[in-house]
Amino acid sequence: MIDPTGAVSAVPTSLRTEPSSSGGGAGFGEMFSNAVQGASVAENRADSLVAELAAGGDVQLHEVAIATTEAALAVELLVSVRDQAVQAYQQITNLQL
Repeated sequence: MIDPTGAVSAVPTSLRTEPSSSGGGAGFGEMFSNAVQGASVAENRADSLVAELAAGGDVQLHEVAIATTEAALAVELLVSVRDQAVQAYQQITNLQL
């Protein structure tokens, strides 16, 4: 019998962000930068798998589908976080002191 959860991890390692060792934890900019780098890695992996599949290489279709979905979700998450940060900045700048 096939284990349905055996190949699924909670968070892909390319999307994980580690706190800095400076004691206070990572700042928003550093965490966002790490997330952007992780999304870039996920996109590059997906691109290479798609190219290998198109060239007739030994790659499984489900691996390509998973990699492209991970990359799309990573970008979607980054866009959502960016939009929330911009919205928060706009709210702060509209405050009357």
